[in-house]
Amino acid sequence: MAKVTVKLFGVLRVDTGLAASEVSADKLGDIFGFVNEEITTIYEERLKDDPSLERPDVISFSDAIVYINGKRCPRKRQKLSDGDEIWLMSPASGG
Repeated sequence: MAKVTVKLFGVLRVDTGLAASEVSADKLGDIFGFVNEEITTIYEERLKDDPSLERPDVISFSDAIVYINGKRCPRKRQKLSDGDEIWLMSPASGG
């Protein structure tokens, strides 16, 4: 398994309270389970201070624009290497 850094940006970071995480995974699609576990832990800690806090949605590959080492990655089966940096960005929206 590769040890990688996952960074969240935009609404994903604000909604989840997670800025970055170290994850061990073989493929890009595998990181989401680990990231969601960490988000759940953060939520449970924050819930102690604010019982009205809404649970963040589960993050999946389709919820994010994904970059690996600064390059856009459209495939969740992308194999990971030690030291890769993965960015998860919320899709842009306008109004």
